[in-house]
Amino acid sequence: MTSATQLETERLLLREPSADDAPAVLAYHERNRDRIERWDPPRGSELAQHVSWIAWRSSESRAGRARSWLAFDRANPDAVAGEVQLDSITHAPQHSAMIAYSIDAAYEGKGYASEAVAAVVAYAFGALALRSLTATYDPANERSGALLRRLGFVETARTAAIPGFEKLMRAQVLMTLARPV
Repeated sequence: MTSATQLETERLLLREPSADDAPAVLAYHERNRDRIERWDPPRGSELAQHVSWIAWRSSESRAGRARSWLAFDRANPDAVAGEVQLDSITHAPQHSAMIAYSIDAAYEGKGYASEAVAAVVAYAFGALALRSLTATYDPANERSGALLRRLGFVETARTAAIPGFEKLMRAQVLMTLARPV
């Protein structure tokens, strides 16, 4: 890790998004729309929507409520390889946050998501001094569950989909990771 806004791993450079990244973020979501929208709400296909998202994420970061990183492959530094976010950051008394992530289809199954998420987990437990992280995943997305388990997250709850409202309230698995003592 090199700073509060930039994290480095063996193959990735993770940094907070800037307004200049909006075209790359839009391209990332367009390339991965079918994959990502199965698990997350759509971001939209207009550049202005991505500019607004980046501005909102930046304001949340300045307020201390969230952090966002775009993951760039060191071998191909112009394309977004993935995203990782910390949301609902709370300090005293909980010292916790929720982590979310996505990876480009071209990087799936090659350890890039694990590498990016592990770097953010280390940052959360180190620089932010958080005590625990939570993540949710759709049980149909077992790759995500396997990634979380490899990083030490444990299942703490499951919710079922609400019949007739599956698109709004899908089934979820809640995973938790406590900071090593």
